[in-house]
Amino acid sequence: MSTTRQTIAVAGVGDLGKYICEELLASPHFDIIVLTRSVSHLTPQSSHTNPIKSLLNPAKPQDHHPWCSAHNISTHQTDYTASSLLEILDTTNTTTLISFINLATPAYISVHTSMLHACQQSISCKRLIPSEWAGDSESFPLKPDYYATTREPFRQLLRQQDEIEWTLFNMGWLADYFLPDGKSHMRSIPDKFPIDAERWEAVLRGTGEEMQCWTVGRDVGRAVVELCRAEKWEVLEKHANDDPISNKVELAQVEEMMVKSYLACPKEKTLRQRDKYFAGIKFRGLDELLKDASRMDFL
Repeated sequence: MSTTRQTIAVAGVGDLGKYICEELLASPHFDIIVLTRSVSHLTPQSSHTNPIKSLLNPAKPQDHHPWCSAHNISTHQTDYTASSLLEILDTTNTTTLISFINLATPAYISVHTSMLHACQQSISCKRLIPSEWAGDSESFPLKPDYYATTREPFRQLLRQQDEIEWTLFNMGWLADYFLPDGKSHMRSIPDKFPIDAERWEAVLRGTGEEMQCWTVGRDVGRAVVELCRAEKWEVLEKHANDDPISNKVELAQVEEMMVKSYLACPKEKTLRQRDKYFAGIKFRGLDELLKDASRMDFL
C-alpha cells in the first residue's frame, strides 16, 4: 500500500458517492475532489454539436453541490471532455478517478471514454473505477439489458489497453433500502426495491428462495477506501456473449435481475476478495444495520 497521501477524484457523486466521499475524507491517506458539470453558456441549439455537453450541460445553470461545500470538498467544473478532465486531473495531482455517472444510454460510453483518454494522457492519474456498482458482472455481464449497449462496450475498451489500471466495484443491493427515508444517503426506491419501509409493504418476486446480496452504503465507502490503498487491482476478465437485448422497461429488468439472482455477487469470489482487500472492514449484516438504525439518527 502506498504511504504517500493521494488525491481521489469522484465524478457524479449522487447518493452512494456521498458515502465514498465521507469515508475518503475520514481517511488519513487521501484528499478528495469532486467533478461537477459546467454551467452551460451554450444555447440549446449549439449544445447539440457535442453529445457530451448536450447531455451534461443543459441550458439552465446547474447547482454547485451545496453538499460538497458543507463538507469542505473542493469541486471542479468540467464539461466531461478529455481535455477538460485532463486539466483538472493534472492540476490537482489526482491519482485515481472514480465515476458514479450512471447512464442507461450509449452516452455512458462517450463520457467514460473521455475519462479513459484523460487518464491515458495524465501525468498523475493512472487508475479508473467506472460506474457500475451493481451485481454479478462476470457471470451476467449484459444484465440489466442496457449494459449490453453501455457497460460492455466500455469494458472492451478497457481490456484493449494496458496504460490505465482499472477495476469494477459491485456489491448487490444497498441494504440501506431496508431503512425509512432520512436514515441514509440512499433515498428510497419503492418502485424498484421490493420493500417499502415507509408503508410497511413488500412485494415477493419469484419464489422467495432466489439468492440475493446486499451491502450497507457506509461499508461500501470504507471498502472503496481500502481498494484505493491496494497496490494492485483485479480486473474483470470474462468477456460477454452477444445475448439478445430486450426492450423491457427498467422495472421489469430489475425484477428479472432479482428473480434470476443476477444481483447476487458470486460467493466464492466475494469471500476471497473480502479477505484480500477488505480484511480490516466489518461488513454489517441486516440485523446489525437495523439495530444501528434504531439507536442512530443517521447511518
